[in-house]
Amino acid sequence: MKHTVIRSKMKKTKPLMNDPIVSRHVPKTDWFRASTLRRMLRSYSTVYIKPDIGRKGNGVIRVKRLNSSKYEISYKRTIKKIPTKKLVSEVKKRLHPRKKYLVQQGIEFATYRRRPFDVRLVLQKPLNRWLVTLMTAKVAPRKNSLVTNIAKGGKDHHVLKTLRGIDQRLNTLETLRELVDVSHQIVQVLNSRFPLQIVGLDMGIDKRGKIWFIEANTKPDCQGLENLDRKLYKKYREAKKLIRKRR
Repeated sequence: MKHTVIRSKMKKTKPLMNDPIVSRHVPKTDWFRASTLRRMLRSYSTVYIKPDIGRKGNGVIRVKRLNSSKYEISYKRTIKKIPTKKLVSEVKKRLHPRKKYLVQQGIEFATYRRRPFDVRLVLQKPLNRWLVTLMTAKVAPRKNSLVTNIAKGGKDHHVLKTLRGIDQRLNTLETLRELVDVSHQIVQVLNSRFPLQIVGLDMGIDKRGKIWFIEANTKPDCQGLENLDRKLYKKYREAKKLIRKRR
């Protein structure tokens, strides 16, 4: 069995945007250009600009439309308010000249103790079907944090406990069930395009309870998750052994 590591975010996102079922869970995403940035900001009050190839939340920029003449740019730990005429030049100052970037619709995610979070689900295919073998809720360090990545100060939390404690009134078990269902749909679409055996999916839940795809990682980092749910981690280890035997 083969497994392909795919680094490009767009390469993984495009098949999902084109799928008639999964696409409703995928934020609008396009290549970054001045014209696409302006167009997206006409439709959405917040957008994110991300390197097409990048890890651990590095290089992510958030742009918020405050009113018709002013925007707010968040980058690393700095926040700057700028007039419309300076928007593109200020964004470009923060871009690496030799990297490609995406611009993506911003989603107002549900919060846990007033901090945004997302859910990482690891799916493996040891035999002929995909299994969810790890789950963690990644909670951002601050309420205005750009990303939830552990490398940027986020913390891993038990998923069920986090969903029970979120600030919005959502049905915990229904939300968890839909997270798993949508993740299975996404990985099936990706696997129809690429040979895969393990995928880490970062999934978000908005304040109304809708499930959103954020990112897929074909070489997910699973270190430090063994203490969150020992039973689930055992399932992950067993699936990993089976995959190795079949190679």
